[in-house]
Amino acid sequence: MLLHKRLEESALKRKEKAAFKYKTEGGWSEVSYRDFLEKVKSLSSYLRSEGFKKDSRIAILMENRPEWPLVFFSALSVGGVAVPIDTEAPVEEVKNILADSGSSIIFTSSSSIDKATSASSKVVSVDSDGFRKILEGKPEELPEEKLSSGDLACILYTSGTTAAPKGVMLTHENLYSNCESIWKLNIVDMTDGILSILPLHHAYPLMGSMVFPLMYGGSIVYPGGMRAEALAEAMRETDPSAFFAVPQIFAAFYQRVEEGLREVPFPLSLFVRFIANLLYKIRKRTGLNLSKYLFSSLHKKFGKRMRLLVSGGAKLDEKVEEGLFRLGFTVLEGYGLTETSPILTLNPFKKPKIGSAGIAIPDVELKIINKNARGEGEVIARGPNIMKGYYKKEKETSSVIKDGWFYTGDLGYFDSEGYLFLTGRVKEVIVLSSGVNIYPDEIEKAYMEHSPIKEMCVFSCPLKRGGETIEALWAVVVPDLEFFKKYGEVNLKDVIKERMDNVSRTLPTHKRVMGFSIVLEELPRTLLGKIKRFAVKEKYASLVSSETSLSESEELSKEDELLMETDVGRRIIEYFTKKTGTEKEVLPSSLLELDLGIDSLGRIELASDMERLFGVAIKDEVIGRSFTVRDIIKGIEPLTKGGAPLKEGKAPEHVEWKDLLKAPPNEENLKKIDLKPGLWAWIVGFSFTSVVLLLFKILFGLKVEGRENFPKEGPYMLYANHTSFFDGPLVAMSFPRYPRLDLFFIGFAPYFTVPIMRNLVKVSRVIPLDFSTHLLEALRSCYYVMKNGKNLCLFPEGLRTLSGDIGKFKKGFGILAKETNAKLVPVLLEGVFEVWPRTSKYPKFFRKIRVRFGKPITLEEAEKEGQKLGAEDAYEAISLGARERLVKMKEGIR
Repeated sequence: MLLHKRLEESALKRKEKAAFKYKTEGGWSEVSYRDFLEKVKSLSSYLRSEGFKKDSRIAILMENRPEWPLVFFSALSVGGVAVPIDTEAPVEEVKNILADSGSSIIFTSSSSIDKATSASSKVVSVDSDGFRKILEGKPEELPEEKLSSGDLACILYTSGTTAAPKGVMLTHENLYSNCESIWKLNIVDMTDGILSILPLHHAYPLMGSMVFPLMYGGSIVYPGGMRAEALAEAMRETDPSAFFAVPQIFAAFYQRVEEGLREVPFPLSLFVRFIANLLYKIRKRTGLNLSKYLFSSLHKKFGKRMRLLVSGGAKLDEKVEEGLFRLGFTVLEGYGLTETSPILTLNPFKKPKIGSAGIAIPDVELKIINKNARGEGEVIARGPNIMKGYYKKEKETSSVIKDGWFYTGDLGYFDSEGYLFLTGRVKEVIVLSSGVNIYPDEIEKAYMEHSPIKEMCVFSCPLKRGGETIEALWAVVVPDLEFFKKYGEVNLKDVIKERMDNVSRTLPTHKRVMGFSIVLEELPRTLLGKIKRFAVKEKYASLVSSETSLSESEELSKEDELLMETDVGRRIIEYFTKKTGTEKEVLPSSLLELDLGIDSLGRIELASDMERLFGVAIKDEVIGRSFTVRDIIKGIEPLTKGGAPLKEGKAPEHVEWKDLLKAPPNEENLKKIDLKPGLWAWIVGFSFTSVVLLLFKILFGLKVEGRENFPKEGPYMLYANHTSFFDGPLVAMSFPRYPRLDLFFIGFAPYFTVPIMRNLVKVSRVIPLDFSTHLLEALRSCYYVMKNGKNLCLFPEGLRTLSGDIGKFKKGFGILAKETNAKLVPVLLEGVFEVWPRTSKYPKFFRKIRVRFGKPITLEEAEKEGQKLGAEDAYEAISLGARERLVKMKEGIR
């Protein structure tokens, strides 16, 4: 069947129905099937009059809009071959595609007209008056070309992830057979509206959101952009029922939903998640989707009729997929390639399997060849949807099509029910010198699951170790900066290394990465979301030998050049160059921690220095939420506007911590600190700790030892290993009751923003602070409490342990201890990590927990012990010594 003939049949059956809905400045407009067919005839007539005929190449360079399919089907109507081109492609690439394909004309829009005219002498803008006149002209009745279903319909140039682009030749039969296969699955019908946002020069959106709906009478919605606001408006106002997208879009949506759920007060959010999990289990057993009613307000954002989300182009994260199902959405993940027109597999609507690519669609055969011991091998496919070949590349064609079978280059296996699971790419498999095969997708998934990493790419490289060169796995990682901001961490490398080390312990030696480089820019990807591994290795391989980081591209952007030319930018660059003594050039893209060695405490010194340099007050968040020099410049520059000319200030050689700490906390934090609690606070505190203590004794057999070790007078600091959410309440309930109101806890501020927790802050003796953006304010609050005769409980590791081991203590612990002259009381929490590790959503009951208070350690003892361990100053020595005492307590128990 010829595609343009099938379009004509479809249009004649539903003349008045909207084929397209698209956004204009005046609102939403529609094009009926009747009008669309007439326009196709008019444009076809013009093309014939211009000498275009069978096998003529006609290029399309424009964004998604009704004119795109108009040009496509008009080209087919004259027997021509459509050549879609990426609007984001550079001019040289456009020229190469035009030359390689032999395209003599290019249709474009006003947004791409400059690029088109730079690449071709024959350009038609669909926004021009001339084009409008073409469509208004009366079609001439001319003899039609003799065409067959085996004739070319289009040449799609693949971007590829491991090689240069190739022209994939797809015939009318290839595309139409794929449409027929999807139609037989009964997952969509002629009443469906398809939201089209993915660029149509890719096979997946070309077939799924353009050719397919027009073949069977669906409506296509063009929102006029990919911005979240435009998509939401299109869904709300046009009510599409199906949405073809890539994993990145679904992941971004799911992340926003999760962030919204975290804003819900704790008891209610726990209840909502419990109900969502229960309804999901009911759905898996019965197919009954009740979650869409629980989250009806969320579903309304997708429109009243949205019932189907289709993910393709890359692997969808299983957590995202399962999360969307729990929210009541139906997500069908599929698999295919440009060379297969494109769909090979799709999950069944009534029985989708999370993590799989689905089962083979009708009329498509799949096999796994060259299987390994686990049944994994290369996926090969056969069917009417297999391409005709690569344009002008017979050798490449014969290497992938053998005896009618297309060799996909993808690795996978079938489960017992015939569902396909993909594990990697043949060309991306890393073969070590030992002969062992490594699948980078598998390695990346293992590390990313337990590390604050947004993106990761693993490759093999030569690495010098101990005077010899070995073959090793190296990773380029993009940190999840939102995680670091939320949890108050600025030491990117230390945190990521700790998490990755913990993962490495669970992997065989040959699967462990030997090192990693941190970058802040997004990794090179195709438009459908696949990481271009060859491009990542080529771009970042130089970082491996030096084991340094690269914050962004070494080429300065225009914005960075302008920043460096400003007075503020110049002086900040000079400051960092002198202060850090770095031999590398300090650029706006330089990372504070990795490139310049500025840790969390160094930021306090940095803030103090900046205030002296510029004579302005600088809020904590300006420094606390900065990761690059660029962030610092852009944060300080607005503070200097409109005032007197900047005076050249001089930064001090070092910071006097006592001077910084003795300033009182700000008024907001002072309100949260109740130094003289009344009877009500005592009653609430006593009642709460008594009830919780009883529960812990029943559920976990809680034992408390060493209460006699408490100093008779303060100030003293309790410090404990940080293992779980239970840690704070455990110390509170294990503490002797009568001095209990003299003990304050430091809590992570985001946990105490919901109303029920906010109201309990004073009576629970918790000081909620944000150590990421207000570290100095946090230290001042602690200092203030202890200087007023009260005591403090801290978890010096900062984050909960991922392995159960006692992590590195923050230097701020030593600063606070020394400047308050506090006695230090170690507290060992035993068994708590096994009950509720940070990797588990829920605690495990009926396991033993013990809280043990150790003998106090003086500052002199801690400092002396720390000096033996190589501490560089007194503050670090106290932190090291105190940690060593806690480690010895744990080893003694073992």
